[in-house]
Amino acid sequence: IKPEVSRTAEYTTHVPVYDVSAAAGGWGAEGSPTTIGWVTVTNQRLSKEMFAAQVIGHSMAPRISYGSWCLFRKCPAGSREGRLLLVQANTHLDPEDGGRYTVKRYHSTKTASEDGWQHEAVELQPLNPTFATIQLSADNAQDLRVIGEFVAVIEQEAAPGQRDRAHTDEE
Repeated sequence: IKPEVSRTAEYTTHVPVYDVSAAAGGWGAEGSPTTIGWVTVTNQRLSKEMFAAQVIGHSMAPRISYGSWCLFRKCPAGSREGRLLLVQANTHLDPEDGGRYTVKRYHSTKTASEDGWQHEAVELQPLNPTFATIQLSADNAQDLRVIGEFVAVIEQEAAPGQRDRAHTDEE
């Protein structure tokens, strides 16, 4: 992680690394998380909607290994079904570590009504079958906040001292 890069490197060869815990205070219209540095990304077309964060945990193995630095795209549009998402669940704590952030495959069950559709339930599914699916009721699903969509694992080692600051509490 580099503390700074040139303006020409921003979003062409490097993306910001966010302290994801800062997103709890507001992401999107309310504000932005803290940028703790920049990381080089190769073999990807980059945009200003992209950022990197470290994923800690084993539930997404083998696709995302413990400690991987991953590239995400902010707030994906359209259907979320089947996508690998970085989510914040304010009413639900992760069963393994009590965290509010996780990377999982998104699945929802919906019902139609006169006013449109509503979530009946949301599942946050691990790729590793030894981990349980996180199940959210319709009420809790309303508090689920999609932070970004997984794009790729970045082949980058964690910088000393950064591992605990820029991770998602995963599983």
